[in-house]
Amino acid sequence: MADRARWALVAGVVLWSVAAVAQGASNCRTAQVIPLTGVEPPAKIVIDPPLAEPLATRGVVIIQYCAENLHLVPVFGPNTQAVSPRIGHVHVSLDDAKWVWADASGEPIILQGLAPGKHTVFIDLVNANHHSLDKSSISFVVPESAGEKHAEGR
Repeated sequence: MADRARWALVAGVVLWSVAAVAQGASNCRTAQVIPLTGVEPPAKIVIDPPLAEPLATRGVVIIQYCAENLHLVPVFGPNTQAVSPRIGHVHVSLDDAKWVWADASGEPIILQGLAPGKHTVFIDLVNANHHSLDKSSISFVVPESAGEKHAEGR
């Protein structure tokens, strides 16, 4: 019986590992262990849809994203253009807002307290001097019932 339990534990760990590796945008980070020479490939933003469970049950929007061919770091200024691999950050905005916020963490975007209905998050991948390299957006719907549940839980 101990062998069955041991094999079940091993199988569970393997399945969990495979699921963790297959979680989308968090997989596009590559190890920067060899200096790049020549022309770098274009930077690209990869955005996953919001996580379904928190959106449906609580109205909380969790968006995973990552940058291909760009290292997200909080470093700014004109001398950054000579850094390789290139560095930058993202500018994020919601719906038709005129404002943006800058983020260099690479961590998921988490929004809560949005009104029920359709919303769009815009993510602009920029270099350290705030010049756009790539941009994309993701739309989602905050359910009426999820927004009410979240507001009641405060």
